[in-house]
Formats: sequence, C-alpha cells, structure tokens
Amino acid sequence: MNCLRASRRAVVGGMAALLASCATLPPLSVDEAVRRLLRRATLRALARLEQPGGAWDTFVAGLDLDSGLGPAGIVLKRALMSAEFRRRLDQWLRPVADRAVHAAAPRLAAAIRTLGIANARAVLAGGPRAATQLLRSDMGPAVIEAMFPEFKDALHRLDDPVLGPAIRLLAELGVETLARKLAHHADDAVWGAIGDEEAAIRADPAAGGDPQLAGMLAQR
Repeated sequence: MNCLRASRRAVVGGMAALLASCATLPPLSVDEAVRRLLRRATLRALARLEQPGGAWDTFVAGLDLDSGLGPAGIVLKRALMSAEFRRRLDQWLRPVADRAVHAAAPRLAAAIRTLGIANARAVLAGGPRAATQLLRSDMGPAVIEAMFPEFKDALHRLDDPVLGPAIRLLAELGVETLARKLAHHADDAVWGAIGDEEAAIRADPAAGGDPQLAGMLAQR
C-alpha cells in the first residue's frame, strides 16, 4: 500500500513538473494566461482526484452500467442494488480510474502547451469554465483513448467473487464496449473536475498561487 501511495505521489509530482515546465517567463501574454489557467486548473483537478471523495465518488455513484444492455442490464440492475456490490465496485474501480487518468495526464499537458487560441482575450473574459470547454473541444476523444486501455486491462484481470458474475455477463457483450463506457464516464468526471478548478481560480484569482495570472484575470 505504501508503495502504491509513493507511486501515485511520484506520478502527480511528475505531472506537476511537466505542467510547470510549460510555463513561460514574463511578460505574460493573453494566450499564455489562458494556458497557465488551464495548467493550474488541470494540476489542481488531478491532485483532487487523488483524494477521497469528490469526483471519483460522483463517478462511481453515477455509473449507469445497466443502461442500454437489454436483459443483461436487468440482471445487472439487481446486482447494483446490493450494498456489497457497490462497495466492491468502488474499491475496484477507483484505483483503475486513477491509473487511467495518470495515463491521460501527459496528453493533457501536451494539448495545453500546443493549444491554438483564436481569441484568447474572449476566453479569459468568458464564463467560469470557458478555457476548459475550449481545451476539451480541441482534444476531442484524446483523453478517452488514453484511458481506455487501463479500463480494458482491468476488466480482463478482474477476479472478484461478487463483481465477477455481473462483469462476466457484461463481458459477453464485449469487454471493449464496457471499457469504452467506463472511459467515457471517467472522461466526464475528469473534465468536470478541471472545469470546477478553473471556476474556483476565476472566483478567487489570488488563491491560485500565480500573481501574474491573478492580475490578468482581474483585468478581464
């Protein structure tokens, strides 16, 4: 367990270094202010995803595995009503989602670094999640594709007496289909967390830890 925590800290620390390395020296352009806002929001979101509660609680609680699956979905819905099933699902899925996000982190950093911004001033002056929306639109399904292999591998390796029967039932419909469903759901959670952090930085720029960015946000 200690090794796992150390590994997670190393990954988050590596992401912090990767994001920080993208920062430029003064003067701060409007384009770079948008990128710096995204870097900080993303870094804070990834750190928050590591903590108990928050986005992953919503991710697991809102997981609608049984939808659109016909008779298999009815069987799974009965399983999902079990408190023990939900508990084990949470224990299994949370670390899988963490690994999936770590796999996507370099793509996020690279996308922020190369993001083309047609009207940076409008983005900076936009709504509370304007920059996140721009980045998500620019990246398309890239985060999903980065996370998908982790979910697929985890489904193949799953060995749990409670989760197993229901997951095997779903696996008959296609492991890739289920893995992609999980990746899409995780994608929503990741972008939701980044958007929330962007909104928090905009609401209190001084608390973002970047005086230059705070000054730019105050001028919008």
